[in-house]
Amino acid sequence: MFGAVPIAGLAILDRPASTPLALATLIVIAGWAYHLWSASVRPPQPEAVSGDQRPAAIGGNARVEPPAVVGLITNGWSVPNSAITSTAIDLAARGWVRLAVVDDELVVVTRGQGAAGDSLLPHEQLVLAHLASRAFNDVSSAGTLAISQHRLDRRWRSRFDQAVAAQAEALGLSTRRFGIASLAPGVVSAGAALILLALAVTDATDADLATSWRPRLIALGVLGAAVMLAWQTFLRSSSADQRPTPNGIRRTAEWLAYRRRLRARIPSDATVLAPPPQLSALAVACVMGVAEQVLEQLPVAPEEPRSAWSEAGNEPHLVRIRYPIRPGYGQHPGRVTAVGAIVLVATLLLQRFLQRVADGESLQSLLDRVPGQVDVITTAAQLAASACWIPLAWALWSVVAGAIDMVATRERIGLVVRTRRPSDVVGWANVLNPFADRDRFSTYLAVDDGRRSSVTAWLATDRTAAPQGAQARIRATPMLGFVRSSEPVGTATRIER
Repeated sequence: MFGAVPIAGLAILDRPASTPLALATLIVIAGWAYHLWSASVRPPQPEAVSGDQRPAAIGGNARVEPPAVVGLITNGWSVPNSAITSTAIDLAARGWVRLAVVDDELVVVTRGQGAAGDSLLPHEQLVLAHLASRAFNDVSSAGTLAISQHRLDRRWRSRFDQAVAAQAEALGLSTRRFGIASLAPGVVSAGAALILLALAVTDATDADLATSWRPRLIALGVLGAAVMLAWQTFLRSSSADQRPTPNGIRRTAEWLAYRRRLRARIPSDATVLAPPPQLSALAVACVMGVAEQVLEQLPVAPEEPRSAWSEAGNEPHLVRIRYPIRPGYGQHPGRVTAVGAIVLVATLLLQRFLQRVADGESLQSLLDRVPGQVDVITTAAQLAASACWIPLAWALWSVVAGAIDMVATRERIGLVVRTRRPSDVVGWANVLNPFADRDRFSTYLAVDDGRRSSVTAWLATDRTAAPQGAQARIRATPMLGFVRSSEPVGTATRIER
């Protein structure tokens, strides 16, 4: 029988045992539910404090915590990309590197030395080594740094983030967010699901593929989900994300109060060509969303795409940004509805035909000519008919979402905190980009009106895009994120306090 071919001594193409398969399914679902829930839990927010003075050094330390640590505690307890640039600016303020302009271009001279008694922390050594590796004759230009941002790969970032997190822990400001207790459920769930799945395969019974494809498909799905859960748990175990201590929460409030002073006093045309005291202030400011033009002048690291500081609303805050890639996203609702309806009807007809072939009611003349292959043909037709549920689901979503968006529109007036091309923010770009990049001028717009902690970006065309940093009135559809119109209403203004 085609459905009972043994592979490597195990009849993995047989029907898996029902009881262990059901238990494995429940356990892996529970494991993923815990994983997603624990990822959604946010650290407590500090209460606002009066005053706007620069915080004093902690305990008996000679200086306050480095800008990268300030970035960690004020950016949701994870290390932002701006922490890398802020560290480079801080190195310039302390004399480890020098900044100058040569032929109208900013250059970094890495042949410097700090003041007597000044020593580098591990994360500062990493940044200095990166700057030196990009230099020729001890000089590197801003253009060279911008091109070499890709050199800060995942391994380098992991070392940097871990070093910053270790410094925050040493100062008593934070502890690891994902400890053994939070990792254990993922490990146990993935391990138990794999063991039960092995039992289900071992106790499999001989069955025709046409009558047992559903449990086999479930078994493959459980296998993939368990392996992915194990991988995500491993990545979480090496994460540098932190959670605050009571001292850390108080310290965060002090730095956010100091942010008000920085925003009021740092001019909009501030540059990195400034005296050391001003550079120290800029290094701290840029990790808290102030003087972001400094990050552009010294592009050591790319701008953070999935989080941004926003001045919309009553209080400055950090917003998280999502870039959807679901089918039809950013497309005109009428077009999505029409295409979805055509695909829905065509797939239903195809599925009905394939089901009739599987039942022996169609292509009877073909089946009569190949009597020895009837089971193979009917089984293939049954599998193809079942696979039709995938385009059917897509088509049904397109029809429903498109129909809703043809009559529904959202309007939001706020700050455009991020504009991004889909290829810049969509993982596995070669595979997933077609879902969100059917127009080569497509641009994600993340608009914050100050009323939410996370923003879902809408997808605009070249006619409806708006510049980052502008105040704009955006009209978009709720399901497909299609931007109908955008109207800039001014540039974000500084709030004088």
